Amino acid sequence: MLLFLVEAKRSESMFLFEFTRTEYEQICEECMLNDEYKKLLEMKIKGYSRPKMAMELGVSEPTLDIMISKLKKKIKKIL
Repeated sequence: MLLFLVEAKRSESMFLFEFTRTEYEQICEECMLNDEYKKLLEMKIKGYSRPKMAMELGVSEPTLDIMISKLKKKIKKIL
């Protein structure tokens, strides 16, 4: 089972999403994630650090934060 932690800024609480591999693939399809966002989601699930994710994707940490925020919004829309 895959784990993905999503933080909600407005309520300062955290949501824990547990996905099977099939659910993960369905989420990628329903959200229409491109390869970059799929890779980001995989790294997030695997617990990579922010600097390591930024280096892997070739972006700055502030840009990575924006990407993570967009990814969280996409996932919340379909759940």
